Amino acid sequence: MKKRKRKKPKKIRRKKLKKSKKTRKSSKKKRFKKRPLRRRTRKSKKKKRKKVKQLIRRKKVKSKKTKRRKSFFKKARTSGFKKSIKKRFSFSLREFFKKIASPVVDRVRDYQKKRQLLKSKKIKEEEKRKQKEIKAQSDLRKELLKKEIKEEKAVAKTRTIELKSFLREEQKLIREKEKIKQEKFLEEVRLEKTLEKFRKRELSEIQAIEKYTLNIEKEDFKAFQQRIDQVKEKYKALRNERLRKRVEELGVTLSDQATVEEIRQKEKEYIQRRELIETSLESFVRSATSLIYQINKRYLPRNADLLRVINLVYEQSEIIIREDQEQNENFLMLIYVKDQDVNKNLIIVEDKTNPEKHETREYNKSQIFKFGEDLVNSMVRYLEGIRERSKKAS
Repeated sequence: MKKRKRKKPKKIRRKKLKKSKKTRKSSKKKRFKKRPLRRRTRKSKKKKRKKVKQLIRRKKVKSKKTKRRKSFFKKARTSGFKKSIKKRFSFSLREFFKKIASPVVDRVRDYQKKRQLLKSKKIKEEEKRKQKEIKAQSDLRKELLKKEIKEEKAVAKTRTIELKSFLREEQKLIREKEKIKQEKFLEEVRLEKTLEKFRKRELSEIQAIEKYTLNIEKEDFKAFQQRIDQVKEKYKALRNERLRKRVEELGVTLSDQATVEEIRQKEKEYIQRRELIETSLESFVRSATSLIYQINKRYLPRNADLLRVINLVYEQSEIIIREDQEQNENFLMLIYVKDQDVNKNLIIVEDKTNPEKHETREYNKSQIFKFGEDLVNSMVRYLEGIRERSKKAS
């Protein structure tokens, strides 16, 4: 048989309930000690009173339910009846604890919601306060800027007025100085004009005196002037005679009545013609000098005289090749322009290298290579003749 548990008396239960209440209160106190103190308002006091009343009501309801259950189980002692009751009235700890903890949880949630609402209100109030401060600062700045602008405008107006007055005074001083300068300049101009008039008068008087003196002196120096003119005419005649002789020496024929200008013109024409002759005979002179130099250096016999190229282009418009001891008349070869006319473009070469046979050849200005070949051939013949003569003499 199972031992029945003895029921403790009511006094002991009450003591335990008191202890449990005390422990709960102490735990609550411990929990809420850390929280910061807040000022209690009327609304919070009313809420606490309501909560206390609700707890008392719940306890009364629970006590009534327990009494009813005890009376019911005393009356019903049979096992079948107990089983039917168990089926109808099922008991679970979870639901029991939920019902016990639901008011506490609801209070905690309400507290948290209220706390969040208070925080949000504080944040909004702070934001509004900050916005108000920012607006106030912006309004102050605007007012200060407006004041500064007004002050600057006033200062600018005063400055403009002062500058205008200062400029007017300076302009007055400048105008006065300019007037004084203009007056001085006008006085100087007037003086200069008067001086110029006096100078003109003096010059006119001096010119009149000079004219008078010159007329007197001319009469005295007429004889002397005639002598000077005679000397000038003599010098002109001497110059003309010298020019005529110089031109005639060049080979130009002149009439007795030729003027100085005509003589000079003929001299220019002669000089131009000489220059053309020089240009036409220049290539022939070069080829002849180079060939004679090589003959004298390499091919001329020992006992033979040296060969010479005499350039008389400017004096006589001729080129002569002769022996060193002979005169120009006894030439070996003579080169000149035909009829002294450059327009014909013909150059004549008289060859006397062969004593038995004298030759005359004509070349154009462009036939310089042909002239060189003929010159080489004639000089080779001349050298062969000299060698034959030396052999016969030996």
